[in-house]
Amino acid sequence: MTKAETLAKEAKEKENQQDDFQKDLSINKYKLDEECLSHSSRYAYYAEACAVAKTEVSRAKDRLDLTEAEQREAIRIRMEKDGIKPTIPMLDSATIRDEKVVKAKAELREAEEVYNRLQVAVNAMDARRSELDNLVKLYVAGYYSTVDAGNRKSVNEQASNDIRKNLNK
Repeated sequence: MTKAETLAKEAKEKENQQDDFQKDLSINKYKLDEECLSHSSRYAYYAEACAVAKTEVSRAKDRLDLTEAEQREAIRIRMEKDGIKPTIPMLDSATIRDEKVVKAKAELREAEEVYNRLQVAVNAMDARRSELDNLVKLYVAGYYSTVDAGNRKSVNEQASNDIRKNLNK
C-alpha cells in the first residue's frame, strides 16, 4: 500500500469516527427517556477511551525518554570510537536528529492527539448531559405538549397525562 493510500485510508477512518461521534452526540427530543438511559453508557465509553489514551501518552513519553537515553549513549560511544570528544551540544544535536528519537517523538505526538480529541469528546458528552437535563425540564414543564383543539383540558393537565402515559409504557 502506498503512502497516499495509507493516508487516504486514515482520513476515511477519522471521518467515520467523526460521523459516529456526531451520532452519539445527537439527541432525539421525542425519545428523551431512551436518550437519558443510554447517555451514561455513551459517556462511560468516551471517558474510558480517554483514560486509556492518557495511559498511552504516558507510555509513549516513557518510550521517548528511553529511546533518547539509549541513542544518546550509543552516539557518545560512537563518537569516542571515532576519536571525537563529544560535548553536550554535540550529543544534543545528534540525539535530536536520530531516526529512532524522531520516530518516538512522532508516536508521542500521535498519542497526545488521540488523547486531546477524546478529552474534547468527554467534554461534549458533559454538554450533552446538560442539554438532556434542560430538555427533560422543558418536557416536564409542558413545552413539547400539544393541546387538542377539541379538548378543553389545560396544557398542564394534558402534560401531566402525557407524562403519566409515557412513564407507564
